[in-house]
Amino acid sequence: MNRIAIYLNKSIDGVVYSSPTILEQYATDRSLLKIHPRVVALPENATDVRRLVRFSYQLSQKNVSFPVTVRGAGYSKTGSDLGSGLIISTERMDAIQEIDIRQRLVRVQCGVRLGELKKALNLCGLDLPVIGNPQETIGGLIAKAASASNNTEPSTIQDFINRAEVVLSDGSIMEIGALNHFALRRKKVEDTREGELYRDLDDLIEEGWENIVRLPDGKKNRFGYPGLGFVKEKKSFNIIPLLCGSEGTLGIVTEVILRVEPVFDRPNRIAIPCKTATAFSFVCQELKRLKFTDIVVYDTELFNATEDTGKSSRFFRRVSDDGFLVVACAKDDLQRDRRHKLVRIRRVLPDSIRIIEEEKENERDFDELEQTLDAYLNDCTPNNYHLPLIDGIYIPPEQQTKFLDNVMKLAKQMDLPMAIYGSVDFDTFSIRPSFSPSTVAGRKKMLQFLGAYLKLIAAHEGYPCGEAPEGRFMSIFAKKFESESTLDLYRKVKQIFDPTGVLNPGIKQDTNIKATLKRFRSDYNHGISTKD
Repeated sequence: MNRIAIYLNKSIDGVVYSSPTILEQYATDRSLLKIHPRVVALPENATDVRRLVRFSYQLSQKNVSFPVTVRGAGYSKTGSDLGSGLIISTERMDAIQEIDIRQRLVRVQCGVRLGELKKALNLCGLDLPVIGNPQETIGGLIAKAASASNNTEPSTIQDFINRAEVVLSDGSIMEIGALNHFALRRKKVEDTREGELYRDLDDLIEEGWENIVRLPDGKKNRFGYPGLGFVKEKKSFNIIPLLCGSEGTLGIVTEVILRVEPVFDRPNRIAIPCKTATAFSFVCQELKRLKFTDIVVYDTELFNATEDTGKSSRFFRRVSDDGFLVVACAKDDLQRDRRHKLVRIRRVLPDSIRIIEEEKENERDFDELEQTLDAYLNDCTPNNYHLPLIDGIYIPPEQQTKFLDNVMKLAKQMDLPMAIYGSVDFDTFSIRPSFSPSTVAGRKKMLQFLGAYLKLIAAHEGYPCGEAPEGRFMSIFAKKFESESTLDLYRKVKQIFDPTGVLNPGIKQDTNIKATLKRFRSDYNHGISTKD
């Protein structure tokens, strides 16, 4: 065990490791990269996190680089769970501390997994409608600004955070939530790190307001810190929007109070086969207008490709000749409103478009959709993987018909079968062509595809970071979609929160391209072939 691990073990209640076999386990996440840390810490509480971050901060004051990366379940597809210094894994900070049924609030540590929290809430008749893998942690979901869906409209986890406890880059701790103007003035006069942060951030917003109002909606583009535009509003000042999607570069959330909702009845689901991209766009437009939610699309190539796995849904074999399959939910509180939606969608769609409603006979087939997608993503031959190069890109609705047609053309040009799937609620799409990353020809084809696909995204006014922030890998490419004034604004935000560069450096727009490309893995067997 190295000296740093020995010293830190004396300082915290948790445990710190430097064993090569353990470091190897934390050297990869769901991304294409591999980075070995120097030590891995498993803190038990916020005090442990403070001491760990404080140690790194003190080294940075002496010009010694020992960066801190916070890691939840290791589900990042862009390398934001990886670091070359200290990895702080929150897996032991997994307590559900309090559930207030009357006020519909829950207080949890950052390492609580989404699936476990949902089970506990469901026992109380409540739910957190955040979309993610059940194994992902609440801290990780906040770090990537995870999508959410209530009964009538899509949202993000930001809309469900009431208050949060955050460890700053110098090891100090602060509680954040909405402040009125009087409370903000009191904070700004404090001679503390917290007071300095509020002063500098308020000044930045005042000076850069002309650029801030032009920032893209954070539900469309999660590059950088798009939540900056929601920090200062008419009656409140709230840092929470900045932390959502910050990927641990501004502070480490250790505890959070979440607003939750009553458990809704099982939604009424429908499936609509669409033979063309034009039909798909028309159907999605009407579904959105009628306020259907949880609208997802699957390229039926996906179901054809999974026939050999034995997991292709029986239900979708009957529509395998069609181009796209759209699945949507009616989740209104009243059954009367749901039935009304179903009647209206039948009226507005032409008779040539078939609508399949969920019934007892085909319920299992609807349930198997996600398993079918997982079977496709995991159906990899030796050294031939469905790589998560760019998942969840945003394409505006008016451009989607042309975009989907051009993706099909690209697939034929490059001889790469591409099954498309995505969220219509958020207008995000993913494709996972197969590549052989350990061969020169495979890596060359991968980069060739990446260049062509990025040009398609730009040509159709889209963003590469529609579903999740840029992380370490996508920041190389995504910053080309932003103006220099926007990049400069984001650099100033990072400087305010982390002036010495302790927290997760190289994750946002300051990524070193050469260093990142050198960290590419040639063997991707370890946990990347899932959609989450």
